[in-house]
Amino acid sequence: MNFFPSGIFVALGMTVFSPCFVGAQEDPVPAAEPIRPREKRVPVNGIAAKVNGEVITLNQLMIEVAPQQSVLMSKFPRRGLAYQTQLQQYKELVLNELIDRAIIFSEFKDKIDAITDQQVEEEIGRIVENQYNGDEDLFKKYLEATRVTRDQFKQQQKREILVQIVRMQHFGDVAAPRESELREEYETWKVVNRDRAKDIVTYRRIYLRKVGADPASQLLKAERVMEKLKNGGDFATLAKTYSEDSRAENGGLWQDVPRPDLNMQFATLLFETEGNDLMGPIEEQTGYNIIQVEKRALGPAPPFEEVREQLKLRVIAEKKKANFERWMKKMRARASIEKMI
Repeated sequence: MNFFPSGIFVALGMTVFSPCFVGAQEDPVPAAEPIRPREKRVPVNGIAAKVNGEVITLNQLMIEVAPQQSVLMSKFPRRGLAYQTQLQQYKELVLNELIDRAIIFSEFKDKIDAITDQQVEEEIGRIVENQYNGDEDLFKKYLEATRVTRDQFKQQQKREILVQIVRMQHFGDVAAPRESELREEYETWKVVNRDRAKDIVTYRRIYLRKVGADPASQLLKAERVMEKLKNGGDFATLAKTYSEDSRAENGGLWQDVPRPDLNMQFATLLFETEGNDLMGPIEEQTGYNIIQVEKRALGPAPPFEEVREQLKLRVIAEKKKANFERWMKKMRARASIEKMI
C-alpha cells in the first residue's frame, strides 16, 4: 500500500490541536477585587511530560496552547477562576494529545523521511491561515514567545503529518463511505477549510476605552452594562448611553465587517461561535467590548466534488476510530508516561 496517497494532506485539515472554549461568561467581580495583571508570556525551558524516555517540553505545549490562551485572555479580562479553569482544562487536553502523538510516532517513525518539505510547508500555510488569521507576523511572534525556530516547528509538523496519516490509514478495513456520509462530512469540513479571509459579520458593540481612563473603573462599568443587558436591557439604547466608539449613535451597529479588519482574538470570538449570545466584557489593547452578533456570512470553501477523495479518507478514518482507540489504549498501557505538570 502506498503510505502517502494523493490528496491526503488536504484531507488532514488543521494540524494544530485547538478546540475553542468560548461558552459561559465569567461572573462579574465586585469593585473591591483588583484587576489581575496582564500575563506575560515568559519563555520556559521545562519539561511537560516524558513518553518512553522522549521529552515533551513546555515550549512544545505552549506553542499549541498560545492561540487559544490569547482568546481566553481577551474573554476574561480579570483572569479569574473561569479563565484559570478553562486554561488548565485546555492545557491538559493538549498535553494528552501530545502524549498520544509521541506514542504513535515511536511506532511509525521509520516512515518520517517519506514526507517532503513541500508537504510540510503547505501544512504550515494552513496553520497560519486557520490559527493566526493568515498573519505570518503574528505566527512568528508566537514562535518567538515560545523560543521555537521555524525549522523546529517544521520538524514538529513533519511528525504531526505522520501521526495523522497513521490515524487515517491503519487499524483495519471498514465499509466504503456512502454518499450520504460524504455529504454529512462535507458540512463539517467546509466550515474548517473555508476561506476565512472572506468571512463577514454584522454585530452590535458597546465599547469602553482604557486609554485616557482608569481601566479598573472602565472594566467595572462594562460588567455593570453587561448585567443590564442580561436583565433585558435594549442593546441599541445602552450603546447610545455608554459606548465610546464611532457607532454609538447608531446603536452600536457594525454592518458587514470583513474578518481581516478584526484582530485575531476578536475574530475568533465572533466567527468561531454560533448563535447571538451576549459576549463580554472582551478585552483588547485599547478597551473593553460587549458584543452581540446579528449575522455571520462564512467564507466559501472548495466545492464538494473537488474534495470528494479527501472526504472519503476522513470518513474512513472516523470509521476506524474505534479500532484506533482500542490500539491506543493498549499502547498507553505499555508506554512509560510521566507528566510533569
